[in-house]
Amino acid sequence: MATIEPADFYQFLLARRSAVFLVDPAPSPAIVEKILTAAGTVPDHGGLQPFRFVVIEGEGRDRFGEALVNAAEEAKGTTLEEAVRPKIKAKAFAAPLQILIIYSPVPGTKVPFTEQMAAAACTGYAMILAANALGSAAVWKSFAYPPGSALRQLLELKEGEQSLGWINLGTERQKEGATDSKTNRIPVRARLKHTVIFVK
Repeated sequence: MATIEPADFYQFLLARRSAVFLVDPAPSPAIVEKILTAAGTVPDHGGLQPFRFVVIEGEGRDRFGEALVNAAEEAKGTTLEEAVRPKIKAKAFAAPLQILIIYSPVPGTKVPFTEQMAAAACTGYAMILAANALGSAAVWKSFAYPPGSALRQLLELKEGEQSLGWINLGTERQKEGATDSKTNRIPVRARLKHTVIFVK
């Protein structure tokens, strides 16, 4: 295992935050490969790897955006208003590159599906940390509707698979006049004080 100063790594974890505005350039193919490699290091009972990933970039974002619109329309059972369609499609262009997380459970093992999903979810955080460590900004996004037929086809979703959202990746651009939220956010321990129970 590579040597790293514990204090530096701890401060890196505490400083992590989700990016708000992401623009070009996207991480290079070599960096994306490293981010995906980091995803494979998560705790994974049985080494089942109950997850896979779909990388969306370039013109693929247009197909992704249309698939999101299709998902919303199929969930609602009606055609979206013209004013709403661009807002949903824009989610695909909120970053120059997305990595979708697909939970792909492995049946017939002693590992409960809850543990398998936990492993799949951990990959999102691992990729965000890796992206930040490699100089890219990132944020984990989700969608309000289940995958429609177009999105299932685009992601090649099989029976039992689920999308756990996607990681937007790119270069962060600060909104004009905004302050760095890292300097103003409530200390982590203070934010967690009502969510921790100690049993001694």
